[in-house]
Amino acid sequence: MTMTRTSSVFVTLKGGLARFALTKLLFAAAVGTACVAALSAAPAKAADITTCGIAANLSVGDKIISNIICSGVGAATEIRFDTAGLIYDFGTTISPPTQSGSISYTIAITDPLAFEFQAVGLGAGCAFPSELGGCTVTKNVNWSGGSTSLVAVNGIPPASYGFGPGVSTLNIEDVFSAQGQTFVSVVNNSFIQRPRQAPPDAVPGPLPILGAAAAFGVSRKLRARIRKPAATI
Repeated sequence: MTMTRTSSVFVTLKGGLARFALTKLLFAAAVGTACVAALSAAPAKAADITTCGIAANLSVGDKIISNIICSGVGAATEIRFDTAGLIYDFGTTISPPTQSGSISYTIAITDPLAFEFQAVGLGAGCAFPSELGGCTVTKNVNWSGGSTSLVAVNGIPPASYGFGPGVSTLNIEDVFSAQGQTFVSVVNNSFIQRPRQAPPDAVPGPLPILGAAAAFGVSRKLRARIRKPAATI
């Protein structure tokens, strides 16, 4: 009886993984293959790593991660800060996977006169989300003069958020929750930057945001370096 149920769950999970992979593929293709290919050519730099038990500051390129606060997650939870070109990835492998918790931090550009944030994206890994419960990861983003939230449901990433000019410091809080026998195992934050721009007379149109979304396809290579449980989507 147990073997039959386990087999059924993993068959269902396999189908969910296939659907998720197809969704990611269509998303990347829709926002522009050329942009992704150009950014993929940029060599990745060495990652900076800490854990929730230590929560040391992280620094890669012109970015500094500070004020890391972990709540409801194990001390062995790994935090990895990595980059490829203009794409920066803040990834957490939650150990052990949990049903509730949060990780908050501040990310700042060390030379705000040269660069600024263009967009932020969210990714999450949840085990058995639709079969045995469900999971939600909410990213709360605050900066001087504004705030926004991105929500990933059952591991499906939301659209990225594009910033106006002048944003060089972000306060981030990732809040995760799961129900039933589901748990959250991986949370990823992707950031893209651009050369600093002069403030426009009007709110920027959608094209810069779409360009940022295309660039987030590169962050999949960064996320591949983060240890993931076998049964996540």
